Amino acid sequence: MDSDFTELLQNAKNKIIQSKDSKIKIISHIDADGISSASILSLALDRLKINHDVHFTSLDGMPSSQLGDLTIFLDMGSGQIEYLMSEHGEKDIIIVDHHQGEYPKTPFLEVNPNKFGYSGSEEVSGSGLSYLLSLELDKKNKDLSSIAIVGAVGDMQGSWGGLKGLNRDILLDSIETGLVKAQEDLLLYGRSTRPIYKSLQYFSDPPIPGVTGSDSNAMALLNSLGIPCYEGDWRTVSDMTSDEKKKLATEIIRKTIMAVPQEYISFIPQMIMGESYSLLNEEERSPLRDASEFATCLNACGKNGRPEVGFYVCKGNRGIYYDILIGLLRKHRQNIARSMNLVESRGVVMKEKFQYFDGSGINDTIVGTVASLVLGNRDTDPFLPIVAFTTLANDPNVYKISARCSRLLVLKGLNLGKEIKKSAESVGGKGGGHPPACGAYVPIEKLTEFLNIFEENIATCI
Repeated sequence: MDSDFTELLQNAKNKIIQSKDSKIKIISHIDADGISSASILSLALDRLKINHDVHFTSLDGMPSSQLGDLTIFLDMGSGQIEYLMSEHGEKDIIIVDHHQGEYPKTPFLEVNPNKFGYSGSEEVSGSGLSYLLSLELDKKNKDLSSIAIVGAVGDMQGSWGGLKGLNRDILLDSIETGLVKAQEDLLLYGRSTRPIYKSLQYFSDPPIPGVTGSDSNAMALLNSLGIPCYEGDWRTVSDMTSDEKKKLATEIIRKTIMAVPQEYISFIPQMIMGESYSLLNEEERSPLRDASEFATCLNACGKNGRPEVGFYVCKGNRGIYYDILIGLLRKHRQNIARSMNLVESRGVVMKEKFQYFDGSGINDTIVGTVASLVLGNRDTDPFLPIVAFTTLANDPNVYKISARCSRLLVLKGLNLGKEIKKSAESVGGKGGGHPPACGAYVPIEKLTEFLNIFEENIATCI
């Protein structure tokens, strides 16, 4: 690890230790990475018997008051430097964030990997940084590495065949401690909980011709390959043998490359097979067993206004908080199903370079998830980005914009996060995010102008 970056982590540790008898407050983002980040640092402080408070917020809900004597921002802060300088310039603040920063220098202690040659989009997540800080606090905190893997996967940093960079180092720590198993696997969601045919039915990036969206066709495909769907119970991907996985992967790849444009064919294998991460301390059919499913559970908590539930589950609570988490996951899926029906009734508008739908009535916390699922429908073009918009719950004069695209477009060079940021700022809004998934906030009267500018900005990559 870069020596200057290590020194910065040590400075953050020293500031925390110096403030151990003061009021320390952790403020973290409400998504899977943010919840994981907070739980890691909170556990590390618990072990040192350092009292602290934890607060969760969305990126558009930065606090205007009530900071601690020392405030630690996790998975956020680098993109809000201007606000923090204007509102809290004299405060003692540590920022631990993997998002691209606004300023090369700030009055705060900013731990940001992008300033040291590491990619905050691919090589380390917010929870990874929180873990590295926890190691500075005590080298015995290696057992917190598994939570950092959940955060990284939740931040889509394992989407390209496997974790790399600092994430890889953290993964090796988790394997060394016996907490995580990494293996070459089918990249089908629901490895531990969904019947195989359901995982196939909902696989949409890239879509499997004749299979995606059809449970009967998914079952027929498995039967044709001699892969049992049911043996006393519905089999999951984690129940499959290595030979079965190879056989299914070969057939998915064969079907898919026949349907995608020539320029994408070389990318298909790495989108079908990659690395999976199992948390070995969790029950085999638990939604917490697979890192990707665990991350979905945390997102369900955040999107339903209960990030603290995921926080306590990450910290080891498997009692009442786990039960609440399962209920929130169920509610999350019900909300998504209702939203999908709403989009189906309205339809998707096709433009030359992208497609969009009016998400009015859909909660702004899940409109991005809905956009991802709509992109997998038969009525959309999987090779064009999709944009959705809905009004903010706390400000009806602002549209929350979410954009999603296939990983194929990212491999081709499209960075939606960069383009949506530029487009939003040109109409007086703000935005950002990752190459395949991002969001923005724009004045409601500027929507049409924003969409036109966005199309112009992405045109060269489509």
